[in-house]
Amino acid sequence: MLRLATCGLVAVLAALPLAVEPSPFVTWLAVPALLLGLAAAVARSVPLATASAVVALIEYALALVIAREPVDVVTAVGLGVALFLLLQLVHFAGRVHGAAVSRAVLVSQLRAWLGIAVIGAVAAIVLMTTGAAFRLVLSGAALPAVVIAGALGALAASAGVILLVMRAGVTRS
Repeated sequence: MLRLATCGLVAVLAALPLAVEPSPFVTWLAVPALLLGLAAAVARSVPLATASAVVALIEYALALVIAREPVDVVTAVGLGVALFLLLQLVHFAGRVHGAAVSRAVLVSQLRAWLGIAVIGAVAAIVLMTTGAAFRLVLSGAALPAVVIAGALGALAASAGVILLVMRAGVTRS
């Protein structure tokens, strides 16, 4: 069941950029993304899943560049959530391989993943909205002020991630 879900996510990730721009240049990246993802599902390999996710992300970026369209927030957030779920699903499948896993454990894990995905999606939307507001406010500002504001934002995001990881490490101990 986990392999089937992983294969479905891989297919979505490889096909989504083709929906943005059905081009042979995008297609030649969809094939390795799909093959790496299917190999990751079969082998339960996180490195292969990561490689597949990276190729799919490059494929999506190339499709946007070729199409010369602005980024669709819903599609971009959906792609990010699918990438996250792919990596988590492959990691989970590798951890529980050969073990009897109850339905309650699967449901609990799925709730946790979806909760994190929702938080990530909301954070992406809030950050995009904040960025648009800053763009309006700082439109006449000098470039160093914009760079400093961006660096402070990146520092705050990094601190938040570090705190989340540290908190997760404490709860597991």
